[in-house]
Amino acid sequence: MGVASPEDMAETFVRLFNDRDEAGMLSLYAPDAAFTMDGETVAHGADQIKAAMAGMLSAPFKLKGKYDSVLVAGDVAVCKLRWEMLNGEGWIEMDGVSLEVLKRGGDGKWRFAIDDATGSSRGQD
Repeated sequence: MGVASPEDMAETFVRLFNDRDEAGMLSLYAPDAAFTMDGETVAHGADQIKAAMAGMLSAPFKLKGKYDSVLVAGDVAVCKLRWEMLNGEGWIEMDGVSLEVLKRGGDGKWRFAIDDATGSSRGQD
């Protein structure tokens, strides 16, 4: 799948997450992508990323997110996403700031190369 521009990734990912479209979400990752929630356990490739996301997708949370910054250089983009996980009553259960590296593929679509879901918020009080 991928997206037409790096700026489109946040909105697309949030929509697919909230729709619980696992296949759609996985199609946003390059075949050799890396994903981590904690910076210690890293999932590589579709099968491992699918397993790493299973818990998030089974939880009844809604995701809210918006890019704070997108920096593009050629076929690579570095993005910083501020996100919140909301429970059924709309209260924030979790929040953080991710660090993402997107790459443009041969088809012109942008996909995650690295998705560090809490990379920009780890170590903060």
